[in-house]
Amino acid sequence: MRDTRVMRETEDRIAVPSTNASIIVRSFRPAGTGPFPWIVLSHGTAPDAESNRRPGHFRNVKLIAEWVNRGYAVFVPVRRGYGESGGDRFGDSYGTCARPDFLGAGEGAALDLLATVAFAKGQLDVDPRRWMLVGQSAGAFASIYAASKQPAGLVAVLAFSPGRGGDPDKRRGEPCASDQLASLFGKIALKVRVPVLWFYAQDDEYIGPRVQKLWFDSFHSANPQSDLVVVPPFLRARGHGVFPAPEGVPLWTSAVGSFFASRSISMPF
Repeated sequence: MRDTRVMRETEDRIAVPSTNASIIVRSFRPAGTGPFPWIVLSHGTAPDAESNRRPGHFRNVKLIAEWVNRGYAVFVPVRRGYGESGGDRFGDSYGTCARPDFLGAGEGAALDLLATVAFAKGQLDVDPRRWMLVGQSAGAFASIYAASKQPAGLVAVLAFSPGRGGDPDKRRGEPCASDQLASLFGKIALKVRVPVLWFYAQDDEYIGPRVQKLWFDSFHSANPQSDLVVVPPFLRARGHGVFPAPEGVPLWTSAVGSFFASRSISMPF
């Protein structure tokens, strides 16, 4: 374990059961001894493999500080195939647009997230009954999917720009096989037992307004505990980067605060 002493940052490599692989998990903690509420923070996926394999790509200290300053411990897994975790293939690959396998992508991502959850619950300073899955883009899809496994103690899911298959250069606003993913969202919604916040920007060039509504409506029809927030056009990262961008902090924190209040979620914020 390596201690970088930034927000009490530590780094561990943990095994992912049934995969013969391991992943890097960075942990960040506030001052004190706990037990802390905590989140598993899941990164997105770039359209090209080279960017996804680039080491050091998933450590947004300013974003993490927004949570640590609110009293949360933060666990940041780097999924199989990405960045420092490495590996021959991406554990959450959905294949191709012509023949997508979103179910396989969800199952693969869930293995990594649930391994992180098990690791976190082994830490003596976190509360196993007060934690959330929080993700951006493919990480938001992974978070929703992992919630369908009904892990104990999960309180809510915060899904920022959730989805898969987006490529603004090839299919602006229209991810591949969006109807197939809508169907999957409807199926897993039946198994999710906690409130889920869906959050998009209106001008998201990866996931446009039509698909945002399609996916959320499919999920919400089976799980009315879900809420959708769509904020006005956001210029950074082609509308897809509200959550990780410093300029987006007032937008997503306001949405989360309102979501907690409306769903009676007893977590600090």
